[in-house]
Amino acid sequence: MNLGRPREFDIDRTLESATRQFWAVGYEATSLQDLLRVMRLSKSSLYQTFGNKQQLFIRCLDHYQQSMVTQLEEKLAANNSAREFLREFLEGIVAEAQQKTGRRGCLLANTANELSQRIPEVQLAVAAGIGAVLNVFHRAMELAVEQGDISSSTPLESLASFYFSGVSGLRTMVKAGVDKRELEPVVALIMNTIK
Repeated sequence: MNLGRPREFDIDRTLESATRQFWAVGYEATSLQDLLRVMRLSKSSLYQTFGNKQQLFIRCLDHYQQSMVTQLEEKLAANNSAREFLREFLEGIVAEAQQKTGRRGCLLANTANELSQRIPEVQLAVAAGIGAVLNVFHRAMELAVEQGDISSSTPLESLASFYFSGVSGLRTMVKAGVDKRELEPVVALIMNTIK
């Protein structure tokens, strides 16, 4: 039986290239030609491996979410203080405000704003991605309670949602070009609420 030609490209690396393209300019502004160029694929290879543009984009959202969750889990595990992990994550977002370029925000939040109301499959992918990230923040808060750094009577689910809202807001402000000095007090307010 002929199994066909084996793939001659790394799917993860190719997905990463497509994800960066979508993240840089958005779904609508990314053309098929852009994708073929950055992924270094022929049109037939793209369609055979990933399906159409929308199917590829949903794969990219999943890839982005998995990469982000893995990085967050590694940073949480490496930090002796879960509360410091939460603070450092916010400070990392604010540090992006000093960059002249590359302030892309969060692909999940960007997509929620651009497409979620129009494409149900994308809305589901965004919701799943946000849920996975929220789970990491919720785990960090559970650890912070165990470590004695959070004693709030507010349910941790609500605190995690509040924190994620702060993350999304900070990323939007950074993307809009707000100065780092204006964002630092916002980090302090978020962290003062989570105590």
